[in-house]
Amino acid sequence: MSGIGFAKTNTEAKKEALSDLCQMIKSEVSSSFESHSTDEGSSAISNIKISSNLPILGAEFTFIDKPLEVEAKVVLTSEKVNALYVQKLYNLNEEIESALNEIDKSKSSSLKLQLYEDIFSLIKEYERYESVAVILGAQILKNKAITKSQVKVELVKLDSKIDSVEFAATVLAKAFTKKNIYVYPPLMQNSTTATEFSSVFTKELKSKLHTTKSPKSAAYLLVGEYTLTKNAMILNYELLSTTTNEVVASKTLNISNNAYKDLATKPKNIDFDALLNAGIISSSDLKVSLNSNRGSQNLLFENDEEIELFVKLNKMGYLYIVGYTQTKDGKFSYLLELSEGNGNSKFVKFVNADDASRWISLGAFTVEPPFGVESIQVIASNKKIHILPNTKFDEESGYYIISKDIKKALSQTRGLKKKISKKVEMSEDVMSFTTMKK
Repeated sequence: MSGIGFAKTNTEAKKEALSDLCQMIKSEVSSSFESHSTDEGSSAISNIKISSNLPILGAEFTFIDKPLEVEAKVVLTSEKVNALYVQKLYNLNEEIESALNEIDKSKSSSLKLQLYEDIFSLIKEYERYESVAVILGAQILKNKAITKSQVKVELVKLDSKIDSVEFAATVLAKAFTKKNIYVYPPLMQNSTTATEFSSVFTKELKSKLHTTKSPKSAAYLLVGEYTLTKNAMILNYELLSTTTNEVVASKTLNISNNAYKDLATKPKNIDFDALLNAGIISSSDLKVSLNSNRGSQNLLFENDEEIELFVKLNKMGYLYIVGYTQTKDGKFSYLLELSEGNGNSKFVKFVNADDASRWISLGAFTVEPPFGVESIQVIASNKKIHILPNTKFDEESGYYIISKDIKKALSQTRGLKKKISKKVEMSEDVMSFTTMKK
């Protein structure tokens, strides 16, 4: 597997190449999960399938100086790195077993709570490395000593002392003392959209850390996820290095429901979110990716902030983009205009060989009400695209509307792909972001 990146400096080009490689692995992870969704062995990748912050071990980088930029290439060879992933998984499992032994010896409920929280963090980290190891074909010698579900059961039995958002943020912040951290909002497990809790907690946590405003200038990314139990929330944050995506530090908290009882914690669009992220088609050669000025996941924008969207195709080809809008005023899907032209040609963008593997801006816009969830789906082909979903121009909104039934519109785009000849390479990517009032 390999990735390529272009930038003005070696450091930035290296980050772009690493991001490109992670996107390639992400596509493989998603495809593997979809094709083995009933296989118990796919449980590891099912938890990671929408993440592009995958840990990279033993990658080899090369650089080419060009007149106006640096081209970086990264290669991950399974024969060379599988042993590194197997050893990492072994070490994490040893830490898990050691913590379990401490629990068996302990009679203190508070110590048991802390140890189970630590184990949860270790399992999260284990799953990230395991997902890459599975794709690379590594032979994992031993399964985890305990599952995440079993840890949740034990945490439910233990009372949490954390009864406010401010207290939770204070405890978490003590685990992350590095500088130049970009903080992402925590999302509910298996969701790609933020909630009211996500917004409130992120603001509180940022106030207690040394943060940066952009992921591009960050040395570390702080990525969070939470799950809900009967009377509590299990919140996990991982601090990732932007040069390798490896976990530098992690922390899990068992938070009392009193801390978030007045905040919405469940995404309203969870059914469509799952549908959008299921069944994504990816060619073995053609790869398309979506991004924003804040990355491609855990995205939350507030009013008056600027969103810039980007798309990248790894080789010459064609693409079109479908948007899905969900606000309190209603839901609808639309085709995005990408070029000048008549008829369907204005919705299709051609990416030439010179622009391949480079981010192409789709434009920037300012967040304004009504607020809600915006999902973007890009579909690419190595052949010219002639068949698109039918649209009707809406003068009031200025959109070319496909349907006000977003699930129906999604089935139309997926259905179009299935009818195309096997000789045509197809690829797809999706990205969602939430907009809220400050």
